[in-house]
Amino acid sequence: MTSIMDEPLELNAEALQAALDQVAYYTYAIARPKPGATSDAKPIAGVDPHHPVQAIVHADLLMLVSAVALAEYDLSVLESHLQDRTWLEFLATAHQRVMTELLESYTLLPLKLCTLYTDKDRARTALVDNAAQFRTTLDQIEGAVEWGVKVYCDKAALAAWAAHSAPQLSQLASSVATASPGARYMLEKRLQRAAQQASDDLRRSYVYASHSLLSAHARAAEQNPPQPAQIHGRSDDMVLNGAYLVDESRADAFAAAIEELRTEYEQRGFTFVLTGPWPAYSFSASSSNAEDA
Repeated sequence: MTSIMDEPLELNAEALQAALDQVAYYTYAIARPKPGATSDAKPIAGVDPHHPVQAIVHADLLMLVSAVALAEYDLSVLESHLQDRTWLEFLATAHQRVMTELLESYTLLPLKLCTLYTDKDRARTALVDNAAQFRTTLDQIEGAVEWGVKVYCDKAALAAWAAHSAPQLSQLASSVATASPGARYMLEKRLQRAAQQASDDLRRSYVYASHSLLSAHARAAEQNPPQPAQIHGRSDDMVLNGAYLVDESRADAFAAAIEELRTEYEQRGFTFVLTGPWPAYSFSASSSNAEDA
């Protein structure tokens, strides 16, 4: 991101208005219209709601952008904004709103949050220079959307299931109940270790089975690192943070697979949360290659 404001502005009304009149172009995605998408769709407000999303066109490719005040997104100001969690959350929410609305009509190759160009000529040059790579990635994701699946595990419920389903734990528990006081302590410690190991083994097995089933219904799949509790805000542990590129024609089958997993594993302490559909954020290797300028 390069500022075109080389001179400090005087603090007067005229200079302030001049600064507000200068714009940069906030860039959301490289896109191609979906088959049958109408060209007369209603305008979509950008991250700055005063400016609608517009397209910079090169052959079959579009770069979807909207104007923003350069005074708000100049590099020196933006660096400070990006340290402001409230500002960043507001921007991310607005960005996602725009992307969700665009997804109805376009195959989207998402670009990084806060990809900016100081003028349309620079944006168009980036589009032209990277056109071949953009087309390759769009071909890979066309006709599909991303679904997120987060799986949480209730440790106590899983431990109860393990104790019920693992014969060796039942045998150890019986031994503890009939042991002499001297032997009981060591047997209890052994039972605790065995119960923890059984729970861990079941958790890994269930996560693997869940990811495998969902992957079978997807064009591509990724396992992202599970989020910590301070991010997801739940008391249960996140054990799977999956992303799945699913053909739009197979969305119902993918949803049915989620229901199958819920039926199989919810009584064992697992909760499945489906999010989406999203643009193919996790499957757009070129999304970081358009340089801001």
